Amino acid sequence: MECSKLTNSLIYPILFLVIVTLVVGFVHTYGTVWLLNNNKKWKKDGIPLDPKLASPEWLIMIKNNLINLFEFPIIFYLISTISYLQNINDVFLLANCWIYVLLRGAHSFMHIKSMDTNIRGALWLFSQVVVSLIVVRFIMLI
Repeated sequence: MECSKLTNSLIYPILFLVIVTLVVGFVHTYGTVWLLNNNKKWKKDGIPLDPKLASPEWLIMIKNNLINLFEFPIIFYLISTISYLQNINDVFLLANCWIYVLLRGAHSFMHIKSMDTNIRGALWLFSQVVVSLIVVRFIMLI
């Protein structure tokens, strides 16, 4: 099975979003370890049975973002992977995959660094529109 350069390019947005997810996971782990070493109660008693309730807001925001990265992006992963494996060559699909992962990356950054739900919400909404376009285009191509 021979893949074109366009189809091979589909792997890069997939890998980019995987890297974003791993980075957010690392940031969450680092924050939890930092809290374990710097919070008197956590240092004395260890990580609570329900750490989310005992966590500061900044750590909850990171955890929520990590959870978000395993919700709607699954649709992106599925369609992108099938398109890659089926050797689907489409510039519109590839461009929207990149737009989607860039929006998700920006959403993750805003989720962790800012409490501004207007910007974060707009990024999320635009990413949902783009993933919907990816789904529609994929249906048109198969």
